[in-house]
Amino acid sequence: MPAVFQLIRTKTPLIPAVTWGFLILYLTLRPKSAGDIVSLPSWLAGLPIDKVAHFVFWGIWFVLYGHFYLKRPHLSTAERPSNMAGIGSENLVTIARKELLFGIGVMIFFGALIEIAQHQLNWGREAEWADLAADAAGVLIAALFYKKS
Repeated sequence: MPAVFQLIRTKTPLIPAVTWGFLILYLTLRPKSAGDIVSLPSWLAGLPIDKVAHFVFWGIWFVLYGHFYLKRPHLSTAERPSNMAGIGSENLVTIARKELLFGIGVMIFFGALIEIAQHQLNWGREAEWADLAADAAGVLIAALFYKKS
């Protein structure tokens, strides 16, 4: 793994996920303009590109959270700092499971808040339950792949 990734993982593991979260917030709440319309090639006509985008963006968000935060060094027994020496491996598994579920919950809750904000702000964005479903699906599928790795 490149040294910069190792540095981020050990010193500031939430920075990639938080940064991606702010990008999502910006893209989903900024006022809609004519330039936001994406024209798809004919072979993709009819594909709900906005739902695919929600799925992919939220999936990437969980991947960043999982890769940098959930896999930080102190969760492995070999690289545990001395201040965590007394924590048994079963407790580390419990901590990791709680952090995994917390991340899933926060991301899905964030998606719901964005949909509510889109409805309330009336900036040309439409709040849709299908967007929230695509957000949740992206997070959950990414979490399933994370658990298998």
